[in-house]
Amino acid sequence: MAVISEVESEAGRKIKANGQAKNAILQFLTELGIDRIIYVDDRCSIQELKEAFIAKLKEKYDLKPLEIDFIEWNSPKPKFEKSIIDTWESSTDKVKRDLFLKILNYEGNPDDIENSTAPLNLKNHLNDKINLLSPSEWEESKDQIIHELNSDTKILFLFDIEFEHAPLASGRNGIDLAKELLNNQEIKDFVYCGIFSHLFNVDEEYSMRNEYHKTHQFEKSRFYTISKKRFHNDSYLPGLAEGIRNTLLINEVEHLKSESSKVLRKAFKDSLIEIDELNPDSFNHVIQKSSRKEGIWEMATLIRINNVVTKDKALQTLLPKSKRTKINESLTKIRKVEKIKTGGKTPFDKTQIKELRKKELFIENSILNQLHFPISNGDIFSINGKEFILLGQPCNLALRSNGNRDRGYDIGFFIELESIPKEKFQGYSRGQLATLGLIETTDASSNNYKVARFSTFKTVSLLPLDLTVFDPKGRATINLNNLEHDSKTIQDSWKLRYKKLHDEFLEYRNKIITFKKLRSSDKDGLKRLIYYGEMFSNYNINNDDVLNSSRNQITFDIQRITYYREPYSSDLLQQFMQYLSRNAFDRDFLMD
Repeated sequence: MAVISEVESEAGRKIKANGQAKNAILQFLTELGIDRIIYVDDRCSIQELKEAFIAKLKEKYDLKPLEIDFIEWNSPKPKFEKSIIDTWESSTDKVKRDLFLKILNYEGNPDDIENSTAPLNLKNHLNDKINLLSPSEWEESKDQIIHELNSDTKILFLFDIEFEHAPLASGRNGIDLAKELLNNQEIKDFVYCGIFSHLFNVDEEYSMRNEYHKTHQFEKSRFYTISKKRFHNDSYLPGLAEGIRNTLLINEVEHLKSESSKVLRKAFKDSLIEIDELNPDSFNHVIQKSSRKEGIWEMATLIRINNVVTKDKALQTLLPKSKRTKINESLTKIRKVEKIKTGGKTPFDKTQIKELRKKELFIENSILNQLHFPISNGDIFSINGKEFILLGQPCNLALRSNGNRDRGYDIGFFIELESIPKEKFQGYSRGQLATLGLIETTDASSNNYKVARFSTFKTVSLLPLDLTVFDPKGRATINLNNLEHDSKTIQDSWKLRYKKLHDEFLEYRNKIITFKKLRSSDKDGLKRLIYYGEMFSNYNINNDDVLNSSRNQITFDIQRITYYREPYSSDLLQQFMQYLSRNAFDRDFLMD
């Protein structure tokens, strides 16, 4: 009984999904004012399958498969071949399709089975809203169909790429037919076009669309590539509905992208003009003087000014109502189509979204270190296989023009980062959550959260961390043979800082050399003082082998691996400050 119930439930699910898909397709057509669908496929006319039917049975004559039971396999070959033709000619279209499907089922080719059943099923569902045409039938009727196109008669065209079972005499395929249609500029406003194929997967649809755009000069806004892999597992109609949705949306999405790009292009152009028109005194004051005074990288100030001006220009560009109306019209059309349920679901590849979000959250290692970003609130370091985030007021971490921090404040807060299972995190009490800072990530599928556990905070010297600014890979290393840092790409304040670091670590190196010359048998306490002195207080690090064999280079197991951007790093600092200033309450007498 349970098995029967499951079968009935599955059958009911498929009926419901197909019903949703059918209604969705009809709603799509209504919302966008599309008169009908024209589907061009080599399986759309059963008569086109005659040669394939005959060829498939002939090649199986020697095998004589009993599973194909509508043929007398033991007949002499001439009689056998005549009977194949007679069987086909005497059968109705429905019987012909059933016989052909029996051959395909024996061959076990799911793609062929889906392709053969799809057109008939589609016609059964959509009736007069779809016309099924074989390639040759399209060639015969295309002029009349194109002649009918106008603002009141828009059509969605669906072309299969390969015409294996009904090739055109000209050798053209579905891409060629689509190209001919899409190149007709007189009808471009009345045509939607989808191109089908089993040659690529669902997650490759967008990349194949880009490829056809390049190789066949298709306008990207006028067609979409639909994988036939959508139609497996008895999900043909919902899968088709999802493909049709993408095909119908692509024009509006590309239009939205185009209008948005126009806003940004104008904003960028106007912002460059405004920056270019700054008089030399103003530009020098903003970029050079203010940056030097605050210890900020001049290029960071330039990017800040660009962001301010560009945002203002973008808002000014949106002032005309006509501009906002165009964008809102596209948004309205997209949302109308998107909200329609199809009974299916297209997998959404979020790779690009994750990359964009990652750029919003972090500055990656290569950019951070090759551009020699100053040490900042939100820098994340790898030390002894663990990750730590540096927190501190930006004004306390910034170098001034003399290469020092205000009041010689070379101390920061170091907090260990760790992963916590989401289930465990969600079970924490309010008090427990107040001791953690959640680090935003792009991995929504992970079962863990990355957190900064505030209770692990330590105050650390910034001197070892400062070394990472000078290394293109973010390593805490210094070549003591170089008395000055002669790079032309590092801020002057950090060049001055390098001299201070050189003096500090030269002294550190000399102490190690002196220590190694000592003959005392009890040197552990002294070693601890020299290798792990005040500079490395609260660093859990192994410094035993920091000095290279030539004694001219020091390298610590510290590497700056990324930067947690604003405003997230500032928010984390604020949470940490709240943790430090939290109130203490006496224990509740009623608690066990």
